[in-house]
Amino acid sequence: MRRRRSLVGTMATTAVVVGTAKVVGGAMDGAADQKAAGQQQAAAQQQQVADLQTQQADLAAQQQALAQQQAAAPVAAAGPIPGSLDDQLVQIQKLSVMKDQGLLTEEEFTAKKKQILGL
Repeated sequence: MRRRRSLVGTMATTAVVVGTAKVVGGAMDGAADQKAAGQQQAAAQQQQVADLQTQQADLAAQQQALAQQQAAAPVAAAGPIPGSLDDQLVQIQKLSVMKDQGLLTEEEFTAKKKQILGL
């Protein structure tokens, strides 16, 4: 009987040890899963940072190219465009002032006005 109790006690002890090992092993597996998930999240964050840095570099390059294009573009001259109706009006007004000042005769003014208007 003693042997039987000893065998039962040994089996019980073995069951407790095996059960404890499973629980500890499961906890370790859970910790490993958490660690792996953390590593995946960190890798995803690093990729996002790298993507943002690439986008910023692309944007900076585009801004620089735009600034170069704007610097190279000819600056529009102030005043009316030569040959336009506004330009013709300005020229006729100048002629009128010259006529009023006595620098042009009425005939000279009329001839020049016809020339400007293409008549």
